[in-house]
Amino acid sequence: MVLSAVIALLITAVTTPAVIAGMRHLAVMDTVTERSSHLVPTCRGGGVAIALGLFAGMLVPIVDPAVDAPAELFTVVVAASLFGLLGLAEDTHGVAALRRLGLQMVAAALTIIAWVAVAPPDLPVAVIPLAACAALVWIAGFTNAFNFMDGINGISSAQTLLTGVAFAVIGHRSGLDFLTYGGAMAAGAALGFGPYNFPRARIFLGDVGSYALGALIAVLALLAVAHGVRPDAVVAPLLVYLADTSCTLLRRVRSGQLWYAPHRGHVYQLLTVAGWSHTRATLVVSSVTAATAGLGIVIYSADVAARVAAGIAAVLLVRMYLLLPRYLDGRRRQPRPGAAAPGRHRATNPKMSGHGEALHNTTPAV
Repeated sequence: MVLSAVIALLITAVTTPAVIAGMRHLAVMDTVTERSSHLVPTCRGGGVAIALGLFAGMLVPIVDPAVDAPAELFTVVVAASLFGLLGLAEDTHGVAALRRLGLQMVAAALTIIAWVAVAPPDLPVAVIPLAACAALVWIAGFTNAFNFMDGINGISSAQTLLTGVAFAVIGHRSGLDFLTYGGAMAAGAALGFGPYNFPRARIFLGDVGSYALGALIAVLALLAVAHGVRPDAVVAPLLVYLADTSCTLLRRVRSGQLWYAPHRGHVYQLLTVAGWSHTRATLVVSSVTAATAGLGIVIYSADVAARVAAGIAAVLLVRMYLLLPRYLDGRRRQPRPGAAAPGRHRATNPKMSGHGEALHNTTPAV
């Protein structure tokens, strides 16, 4: 397990500079728009290095004669490969939104077929169609959620690292080698890529990275639940990403906006709009994720009372995170000491703008 993680880390770290050079040569760049959270054009596609690191790490349990390679790792490889290739096509050429969604469903369906082929789940025949549909929605849905949340420096590398560690711990305790190896390799690849993306981004994950990592995590979670791991323990490290994406999409649908249209409405994005740096926002998101991941390990192994308490604590933490933009907005609206009372006017300072009002900062936060 440790060797797999180390190899994934080293290969990712060593190949990322070459990927940066290659993406610059191909002009695969994220330009600055009104929706951007960055101020300078930055190349994307860093997930290519992560994919190489993951595949190298997965060779360890396959070639090591002392290790009985879990068959489920094949399913993980299929998912990361198919979704990663789709993301690479999006990064380099662009794919229309609805066509992209259709291709994601195809990739998820092929992943499920690969799972059934190498390690068929023990389910009643009547339940299989419903279970397959649920698995299809989960894989495509979480992969998209992961992609939506990958919008500031370091956020998805940290999410992958924390989730990978949590999955590796649960896999080790439950005797599920595929979860142990998969989590360790994900954590190693995230550590190898992290210095290139945080705190200053020399390259972004791009869709190739967010799709590959999102699919990998989604499949590991799905397989863990299929092998009897408590769903709440598996979902705990993913709560922030799931809650932020779900609440944002629900809010956009209710307001009549296109749910798949680009926007800056996620909680972590609203924090940067409010003036927080990428580093501060990423550290807050990661702190909440680390707490919920730890609570997930408690949920896995503790008694009923502790599990309930840990579950409530995790939900409350995520709820506090979701309310952060509202809290910051309320603080901004509060009159500061010495401000003029309602109905009264202060003398205009000639050094201020012509209307005596401070100008709004419209520059995107970094």
